[in-house]
Amino acid sequence: MTLLFITQKLHQQDAFVSLWVRAFIKKGYTVKVLCLENRSDITDIEIYSMGKEEGYGRVRQILRFLKFIWSLKYNSVFVHMAPVYGAIGSWLWITKRIPVYLWYTHYKRSFSMRIVEKFAKRIFCATPQSVPWITKDQKVVVGHGVDLEFWTKKENVTTNPYGLLVVHRLSRSKRLEINIRAVKLLPEDYTMVIYGIEAEKDYVSELKQLVKDLDLESRVKFMGTTPMDTLPGIYSSHKLILNMASETIDKTMLESMTCGCYPVTTRRNADAIGISEAPELDTPEAVSKFVQEFQGADADELYRVVAENHGLEGLIEKMDKYIKPI
Repeated sequence: MTLLFITQKLHQQDAFVSLWVRAFIKKGYTVKVLCLENRSDITDIEIYSMGKEEGYGRVRQILRFLKFIWSLKYNSVFVHMAPVYGAIGSWLWITKRIPVYLWYTHYKRSFSMRIVEKFAKRIFCATPQSVPWITKDQKVVVGHGVDLEFWTKKENVTTNPYGLLVVHRLSRSKRLEINIRAVKLLPEDYTMVIYGIEAEKDYVSELKQLVKDLDLESRVKFMGTTPMDTLPGIYSSHKLILNMASETIDKTMLESMTCGCYPVTTRRNADAIGISEAPELDTPEAVSKFVQEFQGADADELYRVVAENHGLEGLIEKMDKYIKPI
C-alpha cells in the first residue's frame, strides 16, 4: 500500500508531520510526501515540494502539485489539514477512483472543504465537535496523534508557579486576547510567555498593542517560534499552559501534559481531552480565577490521558482500519 501524504509544510520548528509519516511507515505503508514547502533536513523519506521555499508563486505551485499527483504512483491519498489540495486534485482522484482520506480537526467549513467532503471516503478528526456538519458514517473521531516515543514522560521542574505559558499558532481563532486580559486581572507576580508562528500579522499587531495598552509589556513576552526539540524543556518548566481556542484541541496542550503541565482551556475542550478541571466561562475573569485557585495536577494522570486517548500509535491504528484495504 503506497500512501500519498499531502500537507502544508515540513520544517524544523515543528516535526510532528514527519512523526506521523514515520508512524504510517512503521505500520507497513510506503509513504510519499507532497508538501507546499519543505524546509526540513529529512533525507530518508520520499518528499516532493510545490516549491514555496524556492520562492515559486501560486500558479507554479499548483502546476507542480498537478504534475506530482498525476505522475507519482500511489494507492490512496491522505490530506492533512489542507482541504484546498483535496479540492484541486479531486478531478483526478475521482476519475481514477483513488480513495481520499482527510484529517481535519476544525469547526469551520471552507469552500474547499465543501468540495472534498463530497468524495472523501472518511474524514478523521480529533474531537466530536470538529467538522460538526459531517454525517456520522463519513466522520471518524480518532483523538490526536502524539508520538509517545518522542514525548516520553518528563518530570515537571517548575520553580516559578506564577509563570504562565502559551504555545500555538498566533491567529484569531486562538482567542489569545482572553489570556492577555486575564494576566491583567492577576496579581503582578504572574507573567506569560507566548511561543508561536505569527500566522496572522494584523492580529499579532493588535495583540502587541493590547499588551502595551494594558501596561503589560514587562509581564507578557512574545518569544517567536521555537524548534520542537526545545519544547519539552519549556513545558516542564511551567505549571500551566493557556489555550482558549474555541472548539478545537491544539496538540501543544497534549504535548505539555506529558511534561506535567496542565492545560487551561474551554470546558468543551477539557472534556474532549479527558481532563476534569477548566474555567467556568470563556472570559478573562474566569481564566484568572481558575489560574489563582488551581491546586496542581497529577503528572501520572495527565500522561495516562494522553497515552490512552491521544497517542500516535493508537491514532494510526484507528485510521489504518479505514485506509488499508481488507
